[in-house]
Amino acid sequence: MKHSANKPYLRFAFYLWMAGIWIGSLIPLGPPSGNHGDKIEHFIGYAVLAGLGQLIWQQPRRAWLLASLMGVAVEFAQACTSWRSFDLYDMLANAIGAAIGITLAYLYLRHTQAT
Repeated sequence: MKHSANKPYLRFAFYLWMAGIWIGSLIPLGPPSGNHGDKIEHFIGYAVLAGLGQLIWQQPRRAWLLASLMGVAVEFAQACTSWRSFDLYDMLANAIGAAIGITLAYLYLRHTQAT
């Protein structure tokens, strides 16, 4: 399958996912269950975001930086609300998730380009 033919769909998915993270991160919700109970959600959310970025641009540093900086920006935006809070561990989960997402997308691209 020619990967570049899917880029418009990937871009749409990337921006839709990005918007979903912003909306989901800023709407009022109850507290997460347990200590750091939402870290898996952060990990997965940013893994998908960065993985889509890697599939689009095929530039891992760019995809990781964009996803990680967005994770930092979201945390600062949450600090400006009365219903969400700033959490360094969320930023760490975002950055680690982004790195894993990029790695998986890289391996996928490498596999599809080899066949």
